[in-house]
Amino acid sequence: MTPEDGLPVIASFWHGSNLSWIETLCIQSFLDRGHHFVLYAADKISGVPNGTDVRHAREIFWPAPFELKDNDLHRLQVFSNIFRLHLVKQTGFLWVDLDAYCVKPFDFNVPNIFAPFGSNFTNRVLCLEDNSPSLKAMIEFVQTPNPTKPWRGPRLHRRDAQRVEAGERWGIEALGLDCSGDPCFSHFLKQNGEDNLALPNETFYPLLSKDLWKLHSPEVLTEEIEREGVYSVHFFATQKAHIYRNLGGLPAPGSYLERLCERHRIDPQAQVISYPN
Repeated sequence: MTPEDGLPVIASFWHGSNLSWIETLCIQSFLDRGHHFVLYAADKISGVPNGTDVRHAREIFWPAPFELKDNDLHRLQVFSNIFRLHLVKQTGFLWVDLDAYCVKPFDFNVPNIFAPFGSNFTNRVLCLEDNSPSLKAMIEFVQTPNPTKPWRGPRLHRRDAQRVEAGERWGIEALGLDCSGDPCFSHFLKQNGEDNLALPNETFYPLLSKDLWKLHSPEVLTEEIEREGVYSVHFFATQKAHIYRNLGGLPAPGSYLERLCERHRIDPQAQVISYPN
């Protein structure tokens, strides 16, 4: 589903707190580049930019199939991984995490939009055709009772079968994030031969983990990060935590992040990061 100008609808989900300046900045960046942005939530949240299409999460997938608590980041992340699969399947919208900054419009003219980061393909920016076998397989896997990692060998499968026989029961939320996140995504893409549809990693992830310090250094020029071929810059939860713990919840003076706030008229002082992730 796309607006009349041909740009994909961008969508995300938020739960558990009000938006900080980082999430507001990222949403505003897509709005300023001409995208329609849909934000799904289960409760009222503040800090949402004007022009954002706020909808209830029940339109996609709510309530969660397991208990969510605001301070349980693991379960929130697992649910977010599940939610994005249902969103992409049902709507055709392009999912982005709320720490993905839009450098220029996402005018790719291809139905499958994702890229690698590090050793895995990542679901942080994601769109797949609704008939994608990988999408179907992932949705089935994260919802199956007593899931066992399909990329692991027979030893684990035998052990989990014994656990089930002994009466144990578990869901995807009891497993590590690899079972609903990037390793799972990578496994099914490769299994179904869709890994070759990926865009170059620099499309969405121009900064590798070792380079994320550049977000905070006033000596790094904007054009060093927003290079040709870069459509988005990902900030990552680790950097939000760094800002919370070491920078008083605000962008470093003169840094790339502060320059982005100025570019999009965001006042960080009004939405200081008060939570590490």
